Amino acid sequence: MTDFLLLEKISQLNSKNPKPRLLHQKGIAAGGVFSPYMPLSDYTSADFLQDPQREVPVIARFSRLMGEKGSGDSLRDTRGFAVRFQTGQGSYDLLCHNLPCYYIRSPAQFPDMVRSLTGINRTPGEDSGFWKFLSQNPEAVNLAMWLFSDKGTLKSYRFMEGYSVNTYQWINSRGETLYVRYKWSPLSESGNGDEKRKGISYQEAEFLAGFSPDCCISDLALAVEEKRFPAYELEVQMMDRQQAENCGFDFLSVTLYWPEEICPSRKIGKMVLNSILSAEECEKLCFAPGNLVPGIEFGNREFLEIMDFAHRDGGRQRGASK
Repeated sequence: MTDFLLLEKISQLNSKNPKPRLLHQKGIAAGGVFSPYMPLSDYTSADFLQDPQREVPVIARFSRLMGEKGSGDSLRDTRGFAVRFQTGQGSYDLLCHNLPCYYIRSPAQFPDMVRSLTGINRTPGEDSGFWKFLSQNPEAVNLAMWLFSDKGTLKSYRFMEGYSVNTYQWINSRGETLYVRYKWSPLSESGNGDEKRKGISYQEAEFLAGFSPDCCISDLALAVEEKRFPAYELEVQMMDRQQAENCGFDFLSVTLYWPEEICPSRKIGKMVLNSILSAEECEKLCFAPGNLVPGIEFGNREFLEIMDFAHRDGGRQRGASK
């Protein structure tokens, strides 16, 4: 006789194994709060940047770009640093990487980039297409130089920087527009994370990949458990239209970063993470660049619109609900 209860349990078990993310599979998510340092109404009408006394709930997810589940956290890779601000005007998703530039300039190159990084359709034993991709897309060399420095290896998400890479527009109540880029800078318990931002050596990364493959995830979770809450300052670089037109480089290109000597960063707020989300909650998260709030719009619109579709469609394919 067929045991229908057993079949039902098997079906429920299978349903708990959703399709994995194409990129950024391995990660950890944490909850916390964000507060601006001062009202920013002169620059943007976004409500979560107006009241220093108000704590805005946030969710942050840290991840490896190419790392599958089970891979070592410390190995050379680009890392994701995605933050969702849960504002009174809706959710605002700020997607960042730990390196200040990206692989591709045109969204049309995205499918080729994904195939090169993930090995989709690669036959067993075939070499990675990473170096071939670099040779065919010379604008990615800027990213490669950062990736193969000590910033490409890591042992703690608590001391990882985050760069928006993309350019956004801030619009104030008078309709005035600024182009901005964001940066997250980590703070240690002593109030300064500078000594930890340089990453680790290749040798240490290789050792940790075998000795403690979940080092970044475990470090963040342990810090929260011990109430040594990770903290990050949010900085922005700003340019008005005239400055952008005369800056001497393509300020919209995601393969270039904005030099500090031309456009210095300003500290505008602080995020503190004080809880860890469950693995199931982490998997349900689907961040998308198109989750914007009034007062903030796309800068490099063509690129971000395609990236928004890629993130949303990936979430639908996985059955992500958030």
